[in-house]
Amino acid sequence: MKNSILSFGLRQLREAADKYTYHAAGTHGVWPRLVWERRNQSPVARIDDAVEFLGKWKALRFKGGKTAFRRICAAWLRRNRTDLESLQGRVLYSLAPEDFQTILTISSSFRDCGAPPTTFGKALHFFLPETVMLWDQAIVRNTYKLRPDPESYVSYQRYGWKLLHHVTCNKPVNVLRQLERDHTRTVGYFEPITMILDHLAFSPKLSARAVAALGGSSKAFSDDISL
Repeated sequence: MKNSILSFGLRQLREAADKYTYHAAGTHGVWPRLVWERRNQSPVARIDDAVEFLGKWKALRFKGGKTAFRRICAAWLRRNRTDLESLQGRVLYSLAPEDFQTILTISSSFRDCGAPPTTFGKALHFFLPETVMLWDQAIVRNTYKLRPDPESYVSYQRYGWKLLHHVTCNKPVNVLRQLERDHTRTVGYFEPITMILDHLAFSPKLSARAVAALGGSSKAFSDDISL
């Protein structure tokens, strides 16, 4: 029988979301307006919003800042707009293996255009809020001991995919929608399951428990998404 100490389910995921303490912060106040409400607009039309969002979320602290990011993002969109738009509206839970390859392609291209790791990690969540989780150094990479490269970024997305399938095992997928609705009532605005997963990284105890439930780091962050 699985050790109950290592188990991880919907209750623990809800606990992580409820324990997250920064929803009232100014940075989170702009998330619904800049990220969620305009998510279906053309990526090209959203560059100004992306600059505002990334600035408030401290993801433009590199040489050139806003000006450099506008140049980087414009070049990246010219190369990757079709792939980016193919993922728009796709939820993390439903992604197929080839979708993770697309995420690797567009994140690698963002890096190659000059975006630092935290910048492309937060920018991709800005453009694909239902599809990918946020990714930064201080919380995510340090918590899960991940490298700052696109391959590790995609392994983190696979980890989220695996965890969602783990917590919904033998349950209808609409339990995730119910979790989102319950979370909305708690914080006062909607956050997709990708954001709820992101809150796990702020809890060392719960994040370690989630990784253990998936068989440890080597399995949780592996390229294999078979269950």
